[in-house]
Amino acid sequence: MRKLGSVAGLLAIWLLPHLSMAQQGQPSRESRSGTASVGKMSKTEFENQNKQGAMAVAGISPTKNALSQADNALMMEVAAGGMMQLEASRVAVQKATSDQVRALAQAEVDEQTGLATKLKEIASAKGVSLPTSPDAKTQEMLTKLQGLSGEEFDRMYVMESGVNGHQKLDEVMSKVETSATDPSLKGLATAAHPLVRTHLQVSQDVQNTLKGGKAK
Repeated sequence: MRKLGSVAGLLAIWLLPHLSMAQQGQPSRESRSGTASVGKMSKTEFENQNKQGAMAVAGISPTKNALSQADNALMMEVAAGGMMQLEASRVAVQKATSDQVRALAQAEVDEQTGLATKLKEIASAKGVSLPTSPDAKTQEMLTKLQGLSGEEFDRMYVMESGVNGHQKLDEVMSKVETSATDPSLKGLATAAHPLVRTHLQVSQDVQNTLKGGKAK
């Protein structure tokens, strides 16, 4: 019995380093599923950027000053762009087949929900009514998305919402930052703009992986 115990002990000593090396050579379950990154950004870094963006938006305090006609028009642009992103991304969370596309869509839902909430606070403080339903152009795009599936859906969502939508939001946020006179509206754009640009870059990277057939 002692002899058998000694042999078993020696065998365990020999096997441990080999098993360790084998485990090190295996990709993690997260890596194998393709969810360790979103575009070229690690999933952890992407999530941290989203949290920082949400905190910046949540920290804006609405003022009660009346909006100028120009600022009111800018607020409506922000609201319309955000609603388009939110509604399209809600569909993508349910229908996307790529883990990266789904992660991008969920981050967009979270971002635009926070942005919409803060925009409503600002509008309410100023006695302004925001649109409560998507405009005709957005509804047309949503109908097209609903009719697609698989990789075709993923590609259209990333192109329309991820890239085109964020390019438009990038332009709107820049316009608000440079020309708005209301401090809370300008502050909201300044807080939200960095994450809009992050999502635009990540969307462009994901779009490239989809074109190459590499997005998981």
